[in-house]
Amino acid sequence: MTVHNNLFQWIRRHKILAVFAATLLVVGACKAAEMLTPTKEIALIIGEPWKDMQVRSTAEIGPVYEGRHWYRQPKQLSYMRFADPIHGFKTPAAKFFTVGFDDKGNIDGVRMSPQVEPLPLQEALEIVLDLQNQWRKSGWEVMYPDENPPYENSALLVEKMTRCAPDSTYWEVKGKYQIMLIMACYKDERYPDEQRFLISLSMGKPWH
Repeated sequence: MTVHNNLFQWIRRHKILAVFAATLLVVGACKAAEMLTPTKEIALIIGEPWKDMQVRSTAEIGPVYEGRHWYRQPKQLSYMRFADPIHGFKTPAAKFFTVGFDDKGNIDGVRMSPQVEPLPLQEALEIVLDLQNQWRKSGWEVMYPDENPPYENSALLVEKMTRCAPDSTYWEVKGKYQIMLIMACYKDERYPDEQRFLISLSMGKPWH
């Protein structure tokens, strides 16, 4: 009996195992391709026409719907570069990343989680602290320093976060932009014995 026939008979007898093995190969190939593909950039300014963002960005993102408010997501793993010449900053790559537009086709907001997966506390906090440092250097100000102060790598904050008490902070460029940043616990089934955290960032024109 030939090797080909032996293989065919084995597959017939072990269909479930064969399908599982094939699935692992496909998933592994997709993961490898994702790791090897350079992260793309979405470069935008709140209030600008959608087409300006498309021209400036390396990531693909769909067109706007005329006459309505909606949002789009980048077609590849992307990070955001806020392209304001004075108040600009960059985020890490984000799996969750939406860009909203108004009924005139102008960008009116961004919602994202600037991370590829839920992270341990210190890793998530490093991202938040880096973003805050960029905002300070580019002219952003804390909106409610007494009620919602910036994040700090302090024992008090670590204790609060490990109790899964979400914290938030608000930043602004007066009259132009506002940001809400929240870091909270996230139950990740892949890490049942670890505490993981998710960062949420919302940016738009002033709403307060």
